[in-house]
Amino acid sequence: MRKYFTKLGLISSSLALVVMGGSIAFALPAQATTHATQTAGSNPGYNSTNNPGSSQSGNGLANGQAHLQAAQLKACQNRSKAISNIMSRIDTRAQNQITLFSTIATRVENFYTQKGKTLSNYSQLLAAVSAAKTQAETEFGTLQTNSTFSCSASNPKGMVSAFQSYLKTEISDLQNYRTAVKNLIVGVASANGVNISSNNQSTAAQGSKQ
Repeated sequence: MRKYFTKLGLISSSLALVVMGGSIAFALPAQATTHATQTAGSNPGYNSTNNPGSSQSGNGLANGQAHLQAAQLKACQNRSKAISNIMSRIDTRAQNQITLFSTIATRVENFYTQKGKTLSNYSQLLAAVSAAKTQAETEFGTLQTNSTFSCSASNPKGMVSAFQSYLKTEISDLQNYRTAVKNLIVGVASANGVNISSNNQSTAAQGSKQ
């Protein structure tokens, strides 16, 4: 189960790299405005009081900013597909983990019922699994809702940052879900006279389906 968390982390890192690669483009308009202002201050031709051509210079500045904004949009669009694909893969990985943990928990429950052994804290372990699953599914819904990217939004980079924040929360919830399922496996195994370690929990989970 641990490999799924690794994959989520790698995909998230890829998303960060794509965004970092586009950070210069995201910042272009502000930088261009500063540069244009400095240029205007150092060139008498930009002085609206002393130079009758200042109106034309102002138009040129506006055109330059529009050009840079267009370049920014183009740079964003060039990365848009990659960012959207990464978000989609993260959603898929998270959903697969929820499905995997749920499947294992169900198999363990069936195994416990079939064997007929009694575990004193079985209901508590089951409740912990249920609560962890609900939390993971809730946060996954939030992650999905925010897994859209648009270059036409007011703050595209902010959209990615928000998604990464929700992803961190989801990873934490999935780890809690995994721990709850692990505790259930260990408990049921002990009730049936089996000592189980962290290295063979996946084997026990597979055996519980028999």
